[in-house]
Amino acid sequence: MARLLARSDRGRARGAGMTSAAGMTLVELLAAMAIFLGLAGMVLQVLGGGLDLWTSGERGRDESEQSAALLDRLAGELRHAAANDGGDGEPRVRMYCDLIALDADGDSTRDFQAQRLLFVRQLTEERAHPPLRRAGTGGTGAVPFTGAIESPDAKFMATEGLVEQALVPQPDPRPGYEGRIVLWRALQSPIGGPESLFAQAQADDGGLARAPLEPLAENVLYFGVAFIDDTVADLAAAPDARGPLALWDSTRGLLPSGEGYTGFRHARGPASLPIADDDVFPTAVRLTLVVAPPPGEAPVAELAGDVPASTGALRVDLLNGRYLARLGEQGRILKLGHEWVEVAESDGTSLLLIKRGLWGTTPSIHLAGTKVLNGRRFERTVSLSCARGDLLPRDDRGERR
Repeated sequence: MARLLARSDRGRARGAGMTSAAGMTLVELLAAMAIFLGLAGMVLQVLGGGLDLWTSGERGRDESEQSAALLDRLAGELRHAAANDGGDGEPRVRMYCDLIALDADGDSTRDFQAQRLLFVRQLTEERAHPPLRRAGTGGTGAVPFTGAIESPDAKFMATEGLVEQALVPQPDPRPGYEGRIVLWRALQSPIGGPESLFAQAQADDGGLARAPLEPLAENVLYFGVAFIDDTVADLAAAPDARGPLALWDSTRGLLPSGEGYTGFRHARGPASLPIADDDVFPTAVRLTLVVAPPPGEAPVAELAGDVPASTGALRVDLLNGRYLARLGEQGRILKLGHEWVEVAESDGTSLLLIKRGLWGTTPSIHLAGTKVLNGRRFERTVSLSCARGDLLPRDDRGERR
């Protein structure tokens, strides 16, 4: 019995020794946890970076598809632009692009500036809508066609197969959408008359208050138009005296003579307005869109301090601007409020502004907290079948011979 107890005690001692040898001290446990947390952090960082890349790629794909669809639609409509007018008197068929200025935030300053385009095109909607093919045969109760067909029995006035179209950018008034644009479209047929979109545009300097507007796109940072004609040799140049025209007036009688966003290179003056045979139409139109993700779907930097309206080089501090340093060339053109600027460098905490008031905007004062916006740029050049130069020979003073 004594020998059995002794062996049992020695067994328990060996078991206790084995248990003690297989256990972990607190220091070892903490070290293991630290290694595990480090590895988990590395895995999460890799997965998070991959998720960010995937999210960015999906967002870019969505923006590309939506912008391509919009440019396809606008290009198709511009390809059907018309130049000939069978009526008498002042030409009803026109192409007109001016620069509108609006007060976007109610501070009595016109801080929003953008191009507005109006033109006349063939009414291609007749192919798909029987009420338009019957237009002019409905007798009493006929109304102008303004884009909506609410009933298959709708009665429209005679269209002559033509429709006026306006593309009107307006500031987005919703909170959180500061600096963004909604692009609207208006249609009007028959063309001409006191309710013409051209007449409305000449009566105001902003939107088309009396015209029914339909939204085409939101989250637009820039909608721009450049006109190419025989006087333009460098298609890549900015729309000014060296390249494509920013403004257009087919009648030559409304816009002042000038270059870039201050006037029309081919202007003749008010006497040219009723003369149809000297109307001019470009050979091509270049459309430019800059679109941004919806608010909250991508980081947005803010100004850390106030920015004056000076036009010289200026360094400004940023909040939440680290992503701007990774944008490369895409981050060289940015939007402060409603003003476009060119940036020479960005280190994530500041920007070096070298050019102010790009794309027709005006250098403005921007308060701390103003969003610094950037977006993806898309372009499309559309050749026009209605291209038309000056049909009348003129002397050096611009007078008909």
